Parts: sequence; structure tokens; C-alpha cells
Amino acid sequence: MPWNIIILHLVAGYYISTRSYYFKFKHQRLDRQRLIFESVLLGVFISSITVFLKFICIKSMPEIVNSVGSVLPYKYPFFRTSIMTLIIAILITEGINLVIDKDKAIETAIKNVGNEIELIFLNSFIDRSLVLISLKSDKVYIGWVKELPIPSISNHIRIIPAISGYRNDSKEVEFTTHYLSVYADFVNNGHVNRVQDLNFDVVINLSEVVSVSNFDLEMYQKFNNSDKEIPESSDQ
Repeated sequence: MPWNIIILHLVAGYYISTRSYYFKFKHQRLDRQRLIFESVLLGVFISSITVFLKFICIKSMPEIVNSVGSVLPYKYPFFRTSIMTLIIAILITEGINLVIDKDKAIETAIKNVGNEIELIFLNSFIDRSLVLISLKSDKVYIGWVKELPIPSISNHIRIIPAISGYRNDSKEVEFTTHYLSVYADFVNNGHVNRVQDLNFDVVINLSEVVSVSNFDLEMYQKFNNSDKEIPESSDQ
């Protein structure tokens, strides 16, 4: 086998590693050497499938196989096998992407290789629970995660804000804006049917995040001895 033909098998493995929802969100975290190793393993696996299918085809329909081989411009040994390996890799990848939901694949990747902040965002996204996000600017947001960040790729998080405020000089949270009453007015007036349809999303750069925590209103008020009430409404 000409050694330059092997590159097609490696490309097949790399294509699946970086394009398939099943693998890509996990493999994006791998260093270059590990990614190459994983691509080689997938390339060997797809090549095995190709050799098996080729054996079946030669046994069951040798005339058709020979006819197809005769029209190919190159007559290198194993050239047909290498081309079929790449084609099968593309078909498998696109087939997986049709079956697997992208958000579910991201969830699985975060559960397997996500850091602590990504796991908190994931829990908020799945349970529709509130998170409290503190920024370097002392701005504070409480809201629901609307869209999961792709592990190691996206440097932003999209939330639906419920309350916002800031940390004062003593680093205590002061709430200034209550979004829920505004959302309710838009829904009640028939402007939108769901809160999710409102264009009030806030996109936060993760490099600006100081801390993230789950937020429970009742727990917050107990820790603060109920002396701080979250405003019912406020001008934006």
C-alpha cells in the first residue's frame, strides 16, 4: 500500500472526531497529540468496516465491483478502499448528526468533561433554575441559562435575566432592576406568548465572570436575615 494513501484513513478519523456531535464536543478539549491518537483509532475502526464491506461486495457482486474499479482514474493498490473509508466516515458522521440532538450532545460533553462553572450552567439549563453571576465590574445578574456554551469553544453564556444589580463597596449585593414584572406586562398585553420569545437576553463574556452560584430566593433571604428584600419592580 502506498503510504500516502493512509492519509485518507486519518482524514476519515479526523472528520468524525471534529464533525460528529457524538465526539466533537468532547474531543475539542483534547490536546493535539491526543486528538491525533483518537483520530487514528477512529480511522482504523472505519477502515475495518470498509474492508469488511468490500469483502462482502466482492463475494456477492464481483462483476459490479470490478466495473466500478475499472472506471476509477487511479489504479493504486487499496485506493478504492481508502476512498470508500472516507466516504463511509462522512456518511456515518452526517447520519449521527441527523439522529443526535446537538443540545443533548453538548449536555453529555459538559457532564463528562465540563468544569464546575459549566456544570452549574448545565443544571440551570436543565432544571430551569436561577443562577447568580457576579462580574469583574461588580455587576450582578440573576437569571436562567438560555443557551449552553459549547465546551472549550464558546467564551460566552446567554441568560434570561430575572434580576440585576451590583455589589457595593462592602461587596454586598444591591438589587436595582426587576425584569419579571416587565416580562409579565409584555405577555399580558399580547406582545409575545412566552417569556422566551422576548429579546431581553443578556450575553456575558465568561472571562468577565468572577463567580457563579445557584440562587434560591428563600435561602438568600434567610442568609440575609430577611433585612434585604428583592424589589418587586424597578425602572430599567
